[in-house]
Amino acid sequence: MVQDKFANTTWRLLDCYGKWTDGRITYPYGEHAEGQLMYNDHGSFSGQIAGSGRPVFESGNLLKGTPEEIKKAFEGYIAYYGTYEVDENNSQITHHVENGLFPNWVGNNQTRTYEFEGKNLRLNTQPIKGAKADLTVTLLWERV
Repeated sequence: MVQDKFANTTWRLLDCYGKWTDGRITYPYGEHAEGQLMYNDHGSFSGQIAGSGRPVFESGNLLKGTPEEIKKAFEGYIAYYGTYEVDENNSQITHHVENGLFPNWVGNNQTRTYEFEGKNLRLNTQPIKGAKADLTVTLLWERV
């Protein structure tokens, strides 16, 4: 059962890139992003991605960053958690977001197509509409 392939697993991010329908490749969190994705056997998940090269706050205080420091910290990180369900027939996993860094995702679903490649897991976002082209983000995870 596919649900069992996700339950009680922890994954480390190997690669995260976006491919536009016009052929461009982008790296939303930089070329050396790090991340962790966890699923338990009770149907809960947690995921985080940290961009490479995020500068530290000069003040050293979490609540005292400059507007530019806060902007770079926010734009270079994503974290969310909730419950998940697997649709084996369509090779999709849906994350039901309970909370996260991006408030617009709270209470919504994030559906990804999945493919297992040995000990790796490839997740693809649904196409994201852009002004001139659509974007699909691919996340390659290694089971740890």
